[in-house]
Amino acid sequence: MDKLSDIRVFVRVVELGSFTHAADRLELSKAVVSKYVSRLEQRLGARLLNRTTRRLTLTEAGEALFRRSAGALAELEEAEKEVAQLTGTPRGLLRISAPVYFGSVVLAPMLKDFRVRYPEVTLDLDLDDRMVDLVRERFDAAVRISGMADSSLVARRLAACPLMIVASPAYLRRAGTPATPADLRAHECLTYSIVRTPNELRLRAPQGRWVAVTVHGSIRCNSDFVLKQAALDGLGLATFPDFFVERELAEGRLVRVLPEYETPAASVNVVYATRRHLLPKVRAFVDFLAGRFKS
Repeated sequence: MDKLSDIRVFVRVVELGSFTHAADRLELSKAVVSKYVSRLEQRLGARLLNRTTRRLTLTEAGEALFRRSAGALAELEEAEKEVAQLTGTPRGLLRISAPVYFGSVVLAPMLKDFRVRYPEVTLDLDLDDRMVDLVRERFDAAVRISGMADSSLVARRLAACPLMIVASPAYLRRAGTPATPADLRAHECLTYSIVRTPNELRLRAPQGRWVAVTVHGSIRCNSDFVLKQAALDGLGLATFPDFFVERELAEGRLVRVLPEYETPAASVNVVYATRRHLLPKVRAFVDFLAGRFKS
């Protein structure tokens, strides 16, 4: 910090052409300003200023240092101003990641209200079902549907998100309806390749213990849209969040299987990297989502 302070004082002296004027502008004594410049010269091993009673002139070394330092300090001041702006009113580019279906069906209708409320925020909404690396890929926040059991991210829970096993009536007529978790082993199961254990289903009977069932199937995919279409086409059983299949269930095109068994708890969460120095644009988005889901 002493190095930066010395250079700041030196640049100000040169710009104002006087130790006295620089001292007044920096609210320091003339002796302290002279000390800073002398310390800088000593550290660099070069004389920077020629001093006379009437004027200051730059040496060749001083000219080189001033030319580089003045521009660097101006950039630094602009950076500080930009950060100060970002820590006030929500503004700037906000990069958000969200699952494809959730972003298309749930988030999309909210965008208009968010833009009206925060007109200085520019949204970059990236829809992808994979778990993005927020820090490495420079996302400000992400919406995730999971248990968030062992994440290092800060998570704010927005809503419960029950999972359910479903199948088409045509598939159940052809293959039979499972009566117990063990029966799932004999069925064609459509698996979601993004989850940690795609071939394992966990269920629990009321007041019972959790049971892990290893399932098999001929279709695995990283797209829940594809898996839902496969389930509608009678190609097997599949597990989805309730909101993803609520229309198909209401219309009878899909039927819930083993409804008396509980599946692992999941929730809709908005996640971000840290609570410290959270930028207003991120805080605004998180609070906005929390308010919309609460209402």
